[in-house]
Amino acid sequence: MKKYRKHILICAGLVTLNSVAAQQQKNDSTVNRTVVVENQYNPEVMDAFKVNVLPKIEEPAVAKTQIDYASSVHQMNKFPVYHMDVMNREITEDKVRRGYVRLSYGNRNNTDLKGAYLWNITDRDMLDVMATFHGYSGKIGAGYDFDPVTEIPVLNCDKEWQHRFFRTGASLKYTHDFDKVSMYVGGDFASQVFNYMPDVQLSASSSQGNEKTETPSFGHQLFMSGGGYVGVTSVKDVLPVEFGFQTGYKMFSRKHGVYIPGGMSENVVHTQGYISAGIDDRQDVGVAFGMDNVFYDKAFSNYSLVKLRPYYSVKTESVSLTAGVNVDFQISNAGGLKLSPDVRFDYTFADSYVLYAHVTGNTRLNDFGTINGFSPFWVQPIQLNTSYTPYDVKVGLKAAPLTGFGLGVYAGYRETRNELFSMPYADGGGIYNGIAQAKARVAYAGLSADYSFRDMFDFGFNGNFYGWNVQKGMEQLLWLKPLYSIGFNARAKVFNGFHAMAEYTYEGRKKTLGIKADAVNELNIGAEYLFNDRVNVFLKLNNLLNKNYVTESGYPVQGFNIMAGVSLNF
Repeated sequence: MKKYRKHILICAGLVTLNSVAAQQQKNDSTVNRTVVVENQYNPEVMDAFKVNVLPKIEEPAVAKTQIDYASSVHQMNKFPVYHMDVMNREITEDKVRRGYVRLSYGNRNNTDLKGAYLWNITDRDMLDVMATFHGYSGKIGAGYDFDPVTEIPVLNCDKEWQHRFFRTGASLKYTHDFDKVSMYVGGDFASQVFNYMPDVQLSASSSQGNEKTETPSFGHQLFMSGGGYVGVTSVKDVLPVEFGFQTGYKMFSRKHGVYIPGGMSENVVHTQGYISAGIDDRQDVGVAFGMDNVFYDKAFSNYSLVKLRPYYSVKTESVSLTAGVNVDFQISNAGGLKLSPDVRFDYTFADSYVLYAHVTGNTRLNDFGTINGFSPFWVQPIQLNTSYTPYDVKVGLKAAPLTGFGLGVYAGYRETRNELFSMPYADGGGIYNGIAQAKARVAYAGLSADYSFRDMFDFGFNGNFYGWNVQKGMEQLLWLKPLYSIGFNARAKVFNGFHAMAEYTYEGRKKTLGIKADAVNELNIGAEYLFNDRVNVFLKLNNLLNKNYVTESGYPVQGFNIMAGVSLNF
């Protein structure tokens, strides 16, 4: 492990909880209805204080001539370890209702509870509250053996361990609208309780004899996050200059330390905003800015990152162009000045075709909250550096040549310095997800297509290819990176109010030092029945093929599992 550990920076982890997205579509010309689709999972409240007040940058989209019932499959390369997304669809005659409750339960104690309410106190005052609880506790039929030569972990499906992961979250936001500006204040809290995977051999040897041993560090972990924010934004098209400003504070703490005794906490003061003005009806200029001041109570260095993005944009009937540059400056922790482009060109022709070319870049802060979106099973004896993408070149075409049919194709090339890579390792009786950083380049391409026929049938397909490249001697870092992926999803109306769904994802991995990680191979099916536009009952069968594989988080997924529940709109 000594040689192996030279390449890894063990760090922070993930709760990539798929966001709940409510989409309100334009009225159907024949039925005059509003469709709300909740495609995925719970919203991530651990970083809820970073409400985006920056000017919105939209990917090119082609408006279809018919309502698009979205039913996208979850991104399997992001962390379906405790994946239990429920598919809910509410169709209302009047408007989207303000309250939402979901209750569901399954084997291995899979639990998913959510409540949310948007309260219009007055015409100018609004209160948005939300609370979630989800997770699971049960035996996972997979563990690791480590190759003695390459030190790459190999999944051993004969092993079994008792795993638990539960997450609780709550958020609140109050907004008051004045004549020309809107002010808001909010906050959030989240906690995640889980255990690391035990190493079977080390755990067995440590328990031999009659001597009592302490509970190993992998047995119980508690992460907590909380914060608050306040902001103000201008009302669109009211003032000659539009602006937004927000500042907030976030705390992220780990109670039980693995390599740093007594745990550790991180505090972030986050500020962001923008100011823009119209030259005329088609042209705008502006600047977006952000600043993060990061503080630690022990072990790590405090640092600050300042980001500026001046830009110019112009829109005509067929052309949309944004020309900007990212100017980022970091103090301490391998700081310095970092520049990257932000140029986006979209050309619309024949009304339903968009050709686009984007040359962008960014600087990504690898604070605890960010890395907690990469793998939840993290330890961190070494501080991570900020990830910097000097360029990301992407070209593509989106089209809607037929009613209800959409097509997209793209290709690109990206370089990232201090890219993140997952490498599980065993130490001290537990198996942890080591996170390495290295300069990486990737060529990527993809194709997607979807078709919807009213509320009778939806079908979607997507395929992606990734050509990763790292410096010689660090090829083992590519162990869990995808080589290619394909996905299908479908939804069909069986009879009025009753729909059946299916989704399939396959993600192939690259052979690394003679070892190839098991492919992501998951088939999910489900059904739902909608009562009187308010109550929806659903059943979801996940990982129907009962496959064992490791996600990029470094941990194996559950085997076959079932979720059933009910959702209510009020």
